[in-house]
Amino acid sequence: MAVLPGALAMSLWTSGAQAGGWPLEPGTGEVIVSLTRLSAGERFGPDGTKRRTSRYTKLEVSPYAEYGATTWLTLIGEAAWARQKTEFFGTEHSDEDFTRLKAGGRISLGDWQKTRFSFQPIATLNLAATSDDPSATRSGDIDLELGLVLARSDTVWSMEMFSVQEIAWNYRDRGRPAEARADVTLGAKPWAGAMLLLKSLNTTALGSAAGGDPYRANKLAVSFVHALPEELAPGISLEAGMERTIAGQNTLHGTTWRLGLWHRF
Repeated sequence: MAVLPGALAMSLWTSGAQAGGWPLEPGTGEVIVSLTRLSAGERFGPDGTKRRTSRYTKLEVSPYAEYGATTWLTLIGEAAWARQKTEFFGTEHSDEDFTRLKAGGRISLGDWQKTRFSFQPIATLNLAATSDDPSATRSGDIDLELGLVLARSDTVWSMEMFSVQEIAWNYRDRGRPAEARADVTLGAKPWAGAMLLLKSLNTTALGSAAGGDPYRANKLAVSFVHALPEELAPGISLEAGMERTIAGQNTLHGTTWRLGLWHRF
């Protein structure tokens, strides 16, 4: 998933209609703790058709943070813990572990044609393998993603709206194929303290995985974020949403449900 939701919410509530891609104000930040549950019983084959497979579930907790270091640099960090379970012909295999650490930043490059451009390098240290990763990542593998972020906001029918486009290339060591990612987020603020997000998330391998096959995944996601009353929980918001794989190749076909707790400071 893209690492932009924190900036999206932070800037919407603190800077009018501006959305993710704008740097956070120096000294301000946001922490999002997400709880997700992926469930899958099918996978997309080499030709893109769905076929039945072992039942797989993954429960993940992932704290994510952003911090405004300067007027042009926003620091980004994330960690994740997961418990996964696979059921195969009456037998069950399960394990749990910390799965990744991410660190990087979003560097504002300036505005052009009412669009904010940013450069976003993110490094990931993988701590454990997960069964939903078609590239067969192992513990100790490192990813380095270089992304370009385009953000634009406007007012349509008296409603604050925004779009964020993210294009990235991801280098992956130890013989794993590099990846290309193209994500689009559309958002709207229907009333004060509320935000609706619709996302198109697309990843494709730029080569073949260890098994000899390329892979790709095309997903749609929707979520709703709402701030709690300031007098009761200042800076706290709750998120509920879901994500579903709609097409792919050599990847799981599943649905992910999401709950999130957001804290602005």
